[in-house]
Amino acid sequence: MAVRLLVYSTLLFFAMMLFLIIKEPYTINIVDQNGNLVPDIELFNAQNYQIKEGTIESIVHADRVARYKDFDKLYVINAGHKTKEGLHGTLISDEGTLQDNVMHFQTNSHYAREDGVALDGEDIFYDLKKEILSSEKPFDFTQKQSRSHGLSFVYQMKEGTISATNIHSFIQQLGKK
Repeated sequence: MAVRLLVYSTLLFFAMMLFLIIKEPYTINIVDQNGNLVPDIELFNAQNYQIKEGTIESIVHADRVARYKDFDKLYVINAGHKTKEGLHGTLISDEGTLQDNVMHFQTNSHYAREDGVALDGEDIFYDLKKEILSSEKPFDFTQKQSRSHGLSFVYQMKEGTISATNIHSFIQQLGKK
């Protein structure tokens, strides 16, 4: 009787070990009831400062940040930076993601600099390491009295230079009728 109980217990133990080896690891709350990802951490009124050479180079403010395993999702973004000439620029967007040092501004994005340069578009990417703003979607670029429309662009934030494809520009001459 004792040997039979030992054999059954051993078989039950091995069956449980086999089950645990085959079974996927247990995870808590990866998705909610609707199938949406659940963030690991949520922040409200978050600010991120980028400090280089003893000065604050840029500040990113978001009303809400949801941090997931591989990316961050930001809502109502206001990102300010300083160019090498000392001009201040601000990029505002309703929604964006940060993944692998690339910020993706997804909807209603607007960049403006204090000297009158402005850029409006959707699906704008900002490479944090290279400091390049780019998009493969239509955009509007305004500078003083000129306005340009194009299909895609690459904007060097520090140098203030833009290269674009398939552009149409309108230049308004001030003072002439």
